[in-house]
Amino acid sequence: MDTVQARLEEALKIALRVDEPVELTVAGRTDAGVHALGQVASFEFGGEMPPMIVRSLNGLTPRGIAVRAVTPVSGFDARRDAVSRTYCYRVLTRRPDSPFAVDRAWWVSRPIDRALLDACAKGLTGEHDFTAFTPTETYHKRFKRIIHSARWLDEEGLTDPATGATAGGDTLQFWITGDSFMRNMVRILVGTMLEVADGSRSLANFEDLLKGAERPDAGVTAPPQGLFFVRVDYPEPPPLPVAG
Repeated sequence: MDTVQARLEEALKIALRVDEPVELTVAGRTDAGVHALGQVASFEFGGEMPPMIVRSLNGLTPRGIAVRAVTPVSGFDARRDAVSRTYCYRVLTRRPDSPFAVDRAWWVSRPIDRALLDACAKGLTGEHDFTAFTPTETYHKRFKRIIHSARWLDEEGLTDPATGATAGGDTLQFWITGDSFMRNMVRILVGTMLEVADGSRSLANFEDLLKGAERPDAGVTAPPQGLFFVRVDYPEPPPLPVAG
């Protein structure tokens, strides 16, 4: 399967000049079509790190992949050592659709009550049972998650410095930070919150879903192209990365 992880593992094998495959451990899995702005991965390597490893990896991978830093750390596991993860989901609310939002946002043409979106987000903070927000057929064993923050923001458009006119500004961003997330969890949350905001579902119903309802009780799964894996936080900042 042609994945970002597979491309990076192959590039590492070449750049590190090793015979055995290099296996990556990633901080968070993403579905096909989801974007990752701040993914973190770890791998084991007993040799000396090439000084120009970053440049080599970027030269060996397609433009859709950008390695920003490589940092030697002893005993580090990108997934298990993470204490929180942050996602952003973008929703385009203008009519008609925008060609510039293709593969970068979910176009929703129906009227949206922003106050209801804010109310949904406010109710997410704390520990809840998110069984309703992941597929029924799942490898997850634990369905309770702690959400540190959740909020909807208006995305600012480009401003013409000569006239002060703003182009765009009709995109909403849903930001959420939690200890960990289940498969499709953010996308189902967004799809369900938008059902509250368009009047097809009540706010009380959404709040009841957080008590451990079943997956069929929740809303649609928002498409992957609007989701961005933005950041992973760890207990301590990593040491300085390898140059190049």
